[in-house]
Amino acid sequence: MKTLDLLSQAAETTGETFIGLLRKTARIKLGIGSSVKDILGWDVVLRAKDGDCYGYYAAQPPLVGLTQAQPISCPLGLVTFESFKIDITEAIKIFQSQDGGDKFTDITLSWPLVHPAAKEPFWYFRTNLGVEVIIGADSGLISKSLPKLVHA
Repeated sequence: MKTLDLLSQAAETTGETFIGLLRKTARIKLGIGSSVKDILGWDVVLRAKDGDCYGYYAAQPPLVGLTQAQPISCPLGLVTFESFKIDITEAIKIFQSQDGGDKFTDITLSWPLVHPAAKEPFWYFRTNLGVEVIIGADSGLISKSLPKLVHA
């Protein structure tokens, strides 16, 4: 589902003008998945032209369904963006090329507000082994962080 589709869907139901996507988070069938077929849909957060944020749910095709966008508190630490090159199908293929786990339990797309500035939005995957895999949504580059162990 393209960013422009997400913006236009929300505009139809609210009458607002949206400037970009802040975050979309997957709802995964049974809490664990290995392909795009395991994604039921997305919780989407958009920023309107006036600065307000709206959230709604959009089903992942071929599933159908959409809730009306509702005003929500804007999440902190995220940059609004209008486009990205690597869709979820390609991101999952890249995810499967790494060795931090074969299944995902969480997927989020967002552009973090960091210093130095991030050059692109990122796909964030949490694996069934607790590893966080970060994939550049424009470049496809992979970064991994292992879970931190706490010793008592």
